[in-house]
Amino acid sequence: MKKILAILMAAVMGMPTAMSAIKVHTIGDSTMAEYDENTTDKRGWGMYLGSFFDPAFVTVNNRGKSGADTRSFYTQAAYWPSVKSQMSAGDYLIIQFAHNDEGTVTNGMDNLEYAAYCQEKGLPAPTDARGTNPQTTYRDFLRKFIDEARALDVNPILVGPICRKYFSGNTIRRNGQHDLGDKFSKIENGVLYENQRLPEGDSTMSYVKAMKVVAAEKNVPFIDLTDATRQMYLEYGEAQCTQLLFCNGDNTHTNAMGGNLIARQAAQMMKDAGILAEHINIPTSITANPSAIAIGETYSGIAQNKEFLLTGFGLEPASGTVSLHATGDLTISTDKENYAKTASVDYAGSTLFQKIFVRVSYTGEGAQSDSIVITSGDKSLAVPVTANVISMAGGSAVSATWALTDKTKPGEATVVGPVSTEFTLSRMIAADMKNDATGVDGTQTSVVRFHNADSTGTKQNWPTDEIDENPIRYIDFAVTAPAAMEVRITGISVELGAYSTAAMKCHINTGFGAQFTDVKTIYEAATVALPSIGPKNSEPGSPMVAVALTPMLTVPAGETLHVRILPWHEHTSGSGKYICVKNLKIEGQAFEPAQGIESIQSSEVRTQKVIRDGQVMIIRNGVVYNLQGAVVR
Repeated sequence: MKKILAILMAAVMGMPTAMSAIKVHTIGDSTMAEYDENTTDKRGWGMYLGSFFDPAFVTVNNRGKSGADTRSFYTQAAYWPSVKSQMSAGDYLIIQFAHNDEGTVTNGMDNLEYAAYCQEKGLPAPTDARGTNPQTTYRDFLRKFIDEARALDVNPILVGPICRKYFSGNTIRRNGQHDLGDKFSKIENGVLYENQRLPEGDSTMSYVKAMKVVAAEKNVPFIDLTDATRQMYLEYGEAQCTQLLFCNGDNTHTNAMGGNLIARQAAQMMKDAGILAEHINIPTSITANPSAIAIGETYSGIAQNKEFLLTGFGLEPASGTVSLHATGDLTISTDKENYAKTASVDYAGSTLFQKIFVRVSYTGEGAQSDSIVITSGDKSLAVPVTANVISMAGGSAVSATWALTDKTKPGEATVVGPVSTEFTLSRMIAADMKNDATGVDGTQTSVVRFHNADSTGTKQNWPTDEIDENPIRYIDFAVTAPAAMEVRITGISVELGAYSTAAMKCHINTGFGAQFTDVKTIYEAATVALPSIGPKNSEPGSPMVAVALTPMLTVPAGETLHVRILPWHEHTSGSGKYICVKNLKIEGQAFEPAQGIESIQSSEVRTQKVIRDGQVMIIRNGVVYNLQGAVVR
């Protein structure tokens, strides 16, 4: 009897529940990553994967990172260590890399090998630290992810990188399938050979083939999403791919429809392979993706914009109208311009695909729960929208403003309130000043021009044909909250432009601490480049663009928020291409830390709240502070 009870208990304990759901962790590059709906129309397929799992049993932790190759994801900042810290035995790890492993200047060479070659020959060191070789380091880092996941009893899955939209007639070019056999570089016996070519059928320079080899070697499931997306693109055709699936002017990154369809394909292939098959649902009815919107922490009186996809495939009847109704503080729109409590969407051909925009501005406090009710005929479903609203009343105003109007003092900031600041350049240099730029108001203004540089801060040419951020090239603005107060950020603003180029692009990312954790992209100038603000042929340049953002960020007491501008130049260039930055401002409200502050501090920081002589004090690592951040003793 005891043996039977033990077996039953083991079975019950082994059943996943909402509190112990299996997690599917995804690591990869920008084609998988998360994107802010308010920032860009770019959508990584990892954003939608969770909607094809039963949320009571499986949740998705999408950790794709823009600009990452296998080496940088493994070695830089806290990307891989932080993913490992979130893993539990029985979880799954999806691994998709190659886009950045191909390199922007290395063309299939390992970056460290190329850097050593440059040093030996007295050439400028590469300013882009990405690039692995499919036969060596690419495989090595895939093995590291696999081995370290398995050491945690996590199940790794290798997924072929999605194709680039590189059409050649009725096929996708070799390099669009991540095979550099038509053009690559190599170093042999100390000699650099460029523009090398291999015959069709020779997969030596194929990253997908290299991934398949590692999958077989390590006995890891391989999902060939490369070939699946190739077939998908060919079925749509180049014109329809461009119009429906990809971001404007972009052959690499998908929009919402493309990301959703690729996630659907990946989920179907996992189901076909028997991976979590019992928890995967590929719906044919009308579905909301995501099925629930969890806003999380938000601030009272500050508007939030979200979105979801309304999809349906193989619908019956083949045409019809779907009605939507928003409750509570929610309003909805189908065009991101006209918001109301109700909306309707027509569909035909048994297929529905519509983006629904959601806007909310809470005036109350605490937990909020509203919904969007979707009705089609006699069927209906609801998309719950939840949030925890925090009051902004009673705070102390804080701000840090970098004017950036003096090349010799770019790091100087004007500070209001009890915060400290820092300014850092990585692989960038404040090259010079210009007095003939066009400001946001259309008048002439002075700007500091920033340029690509090597690790010593020496000006270097921009790499050729970059398509995404380089994680080690940035302009960093940091604010540190006082030891006795947390800072709730209410706005980040900046003026941006380019000089001597119309192809400068950038991200603005936020992250915390020296390890730059919890990275979020809050602004993107990628589909459309930054305006060229310098004069040309005696004509004034275009005005700088004014960027005003309202991210929901709380800086815990004593912690540091980094705001990083990461530029890249899209085309071949010399040394005279610049990004211009002016009037970057971080502002918010400082408050006494919330209850439970100990739980959000690192193991090296010990913080407690006490009352002395009727006043609230903060003891941090043995030092006593008042609520204004001043040391009491």
